[in-house]
Amino acid sequence: MALEFWKDRAKKELNEDLFSKKAESYAKVVAEKSNTTTNNPTQLRRFFDEIVTFDSRFKMAMSKTNSKEEREQAFKQQLPFIHMLIPKVRYAEARKLVTSDFTNVIKEAVDNIKEPDDIKVFTSFFEAFIGHFKYYKEIQQVANNNHNNDFRGKNGGNANNKRW
Repeated sequence: MALEFWKDRAKKELNEDLFSKKAESYAKVVAEKSNTTTNNPTQLRRFFDEIVTFDSRFKMAMSKTNSKEEREQAFKQQLPFIHMLIPKVRYAEARKLVTSDFTNVIKEAVDNIKEPDDIKVFTSFFEAFIGHFKYYKEIQQVANNNHNNDFRGKNGGNANNKRW
């Protein structure tokens, strides 16, 4: 599955299902591969926070530009910093904090950033991804709780807890 932000870049038409179906499909895969130590919502949120911080810094840099040339120059100066997400996520993967699936999401999304408008799309995509991811993690948690309750029985699995 290849991530493409734009249906038609020249016309500035986003893929209409980018934030819904695409973000959801990536989030579902990442959620399914997660466990108690990998793809923890807190860990993924750290990457989201970094993306949002970068977006804010980028907007600030753009506000100081007066021409198209200055805007493109500011974008070129900021682009390496967004690409720093790739080694950071790979380091997190090496430490078994995230899975290769999450690393691939970040890499594919960063690879889509070619011009200034892509920064906002990237931030919005990742926001949608996090929302879908949390949804699937919540479903997993409910399913696991129900599964555990089935094994424990009505008295919580404690044989000394019988009521006569």
